Amino acid sequence: MKMARKRRKKRVKSYFKVTAIVSCFLLLAVFRIFDYFEIVTYRSISQAVGLYDEPISYNIDATTIHFIDVGQGQCVLICSDGYNMLIDGGEKEYSSKIISYIENLDIDKLDYVIATHPHSDHIGGLSGVIEHFEVDEIIAPMIPDTLVPTSNSYYDFLNAVKKNGKGMSKAIAGEIYNLGDSQFEIIAPLSEESDDLNNYSVVCVFKYGENTALFGGDASEYEENDILKSGADIDVDLLNVFHHGSSSSSGKEFLYNVSPEYCVIMCGADNSYGHPNKSTIERLEVYTDNIYRTDLQGTIICEMDGNGNYRFFSEKE
Repeated sequence: MKMARKRRKKRVKSYFKVTAIVSCFLLLAVFRIFDYFEIVTYRSISQAVGLYDEPISYNIDATTIHFIDVGQGQCVLICSDGYNMLIDGGEKEYSSKIISYIENLDIDKLDYVIATHPHSDHIGGLSGVIEHFEVDEIIAPMIPDTLVPTSNSYYDFLNAVKKNGKGMSKAIAGEIYNLGDSQFEIIAPLSEESDDLNNYSVVCVFKYGENTALFGGDASEYEENDILKSGADIDVDLLNVFHHGSSSSSGKEFLYNVSPEYCVIMCGADNSYGHPNKSTIERLEVYTDNIYRTDLQGTIICEMDGNGNYRFFSEKE
């Protein structure tokens, strides 16, 4: 009797499994029919159940800065007048995401790639990007021999640069590069005395008409103070907050000189570093309430008009 009951239970379970599968196919068929006759779209149904992510809507002809969500890392794409620059590429695992993102913008060439410094969360994904796209110029800091990394991500990056065949340009403070209607100026690194690799981060000011932005990898207060001493003009509207919002960056005097109206922090959700640090957020809030975070909002796009106006769009509201 017990064996018979078990067999019946198995038959009942199998029946329900088959019924469930058939029902799913029937529902999909109904959805497709409704979609065909435009009763309700398949996309709207997919969105309702969380199976479809609407792409971020913005003016693709405008000058834009894309803060691509690469978790606990950094990757920034700047597009201006048909010219394109990539700053960093997150960890290696995000290489395919970055490539897909760039391709979806119908971009097949990068005019500049800046590797702010050779930590894996900044250069890991660059090797795949450099090998995939045509790249005109790769800019990186000169690192003292005692600090040259021995990581696989750094070797992969160097090999990709070698395959590219155009060499690598040393980041020199004061150098100005044109990017279509825009330009960017490298203002750091300035010192060769720090024993912290973060303080060799390439820092640059981007300008498009009256729109301005500042980027700086993982620069800490040490490098920020070097920049202040240099007298570089860092009074910008948009700050890509250094070192993922770490407490060791965004010093009070530095922020006083930047006085940002908008800030973007790139970090991973629930990261083990505690980024962004609460004290950093408090220092930023002295200047602005417009603080965007990739850990909360995913990929963030800033649209500029050249007249000092900014519009922000994000993957998650």
